[in-house]
Amino acid sequence: MSNNNDQWMGYPIKALGALAMVAGAFAGSSAFAQTSPVAQQQGQTTPGVIQLTKEQEDALRRAMEVELKPQYYYPSLGAGIPTGFGANWGDIMVGVSGALSDKGRGQADGSMSFTAGLFDSVKFVGLEVSANVLSIRNYGTNMSYDAKIHRMLYQGEEGFLSVALGRNNFAQSGSEISSSTPSSYGIAPNTASNYLALSGLTPLKTPGGTVLPLKATLGVGNGYYASNWQKSSTYNVFGDIGIQVHDKVGISAGWSGVGINANISLVPVSEWPVIVNVLFADIANQSPGGFNTIVTVGVPFNFLK
Repeated sequence: MSNNNDQWMGYPIKALGALAMVAGAFAGSSAFAQTSPVAQQQGQTTPGVIQLTKEQEDALRRAMEVELKPQYYYPSLGAGIPTGFGANWGDIMVGVSGALSDKGRGQADGSMSFTAGLFDSVKFVGLEVSANVLSIRNYGTNMSYDAKIHRMLYQGEEGFLSVALGRNNFAQSGSEISSSTPSSYGIAPNTASNYLALSGLTPLKTPGGTVLPLKATLGVGNGYYASNWQKSSTYNVFGDIGIQVHDKVGISAGWSGVGINANISLVPVSEWPVIVNVLFADIANQSPGGFNTIVTVGVPFNFLK
């Protein structure tokens, strides 16, 4: 899911199909052994007893030794900016963030988000929608809603390529929605942001033979991503690049349009759908909100799998 969608997802090895095929073959052998009078007269078998060839025994042994591996989860490779990838039907992400005080806010606070995917970006287009609680300390005073349409342009041995057109804060609710004071995100709660992002994910082969997933994004946007966020006509270029240095660790850095971000992403247990991101936002302290450290715990899952 989705940045929540920037994951190099592993796929489980499933032995059910192999077991079913082997079982079917042996069931057929059993039926023949029980009904073949020629085999019985020649003493080759006894009714109700299955005689396996060496090849059948080896196939059964291999099938039974295969473990049904669980779904694996991988770290994020984004640096706090929009991505061209998005959530599809069945994808859900729940996230909780905590941030220190900054120039736009005098005390530490937190936020929450719920993201869901609709439709299929491979067959046609996907739609990702998010609901965000921008302050846990003042819960319910300011909520925002985001959406983006995304399309998978390529998927194959070379990786993935996807494009997204989105609008953050397309709607608001709460008692502070008319505020013109910049929030901890560096813009006013009633400011919307449009963006277009193109993202690619590819396996990078090192000289030593190790394969490291590499992701890059290039986009353009206004609002959050522009130096003059009060003018909707002002658009800035943004982008980031990230690499998975370990099954459980991803690092990334990028330009948000107004500042430099860096992110460290961790997956404590590969089989658990828990991803921890530590984002160092606006390292050079250039945005209205200024430098901040934001820790996010995300739980992605797909209710169709």
